[in-house]
Amino acid sequence: MSETLQAQLSGFDAKKLVVTTTYYRFSSAVLLAGLILGPAASAKNKKTAAPDPKDEIEVVGHIPLTGGPVKRFVATQHYSSYYLYAEREAGGSATLVDVTKTGEPAVLGDVAYAPNSGSGSLTVVAGTAALVSNEPAASTSVTAPQTIRIMDFSDPKAPKVAREFTGVTAMSRDGGRGLIFIANADGIWILRQHFAEDPEVQRAYEDYVIYGPSMYGPRR
Repeated sequence: MSETLQAQLSGFDAKKLVVTTTYYRFSSAVLLAGLILGPAASAKNKKTAAPDPKDEIEVVGHIPLTGGPVKRFVATQHYSSYYLYAEREAGGSATLVDVTKTGEPAVLGDVAYAPNSGSGSLTVVAGTAALVSNEPAASTSVTAPQTIRIMDFSDPKAPKVAREFTGVTAMSRDGGRGLIFIANADGIWILRQHFAEDPEVQRAYEDYVIYGPSMYGPRR
């Protein structure tokens, strides 16, 4: 090796060259990824942006029925199961429906009142036990069918009909579960009321889960 080449290589640091080359390669890769993925990531965020939450009353279950119009509902509970007695217009029987799974209601059977008792009505129900009177309930008297509409007032300037039920003969509400029962010629419809979650409350909860109680000061 010549003295001139030895002099040129005397200040050469191979480790420094490797580190410098790796740094520039990494920087170039990051820059290229940003140029390629930046617009796509931005578009994805815009595409997946969730709409503003709103209050709703929606249909969550339906079951067809035969045997005449339903004139009254009586709700009850047996252990962890929820039952619905759908009383008929004739006043001699009721259909027992299991509404524990609101999306999968099931008819358990027709419950006939005492033989030769004529018309009657359910006075009190407690799970699978019931008091039956031979006097028809006042609410089972013949009334004209109604039209029930689910209205959407999320935009007060442009309200709209979200769903309509015609020929409704009976309606009842289970406040504890936030359910509404409607009966017409198509059967029994199960509706659920849902209140929108406040985004500020949701964000505060997420911050609490991530950062813990220390973010909000010591407990007292």
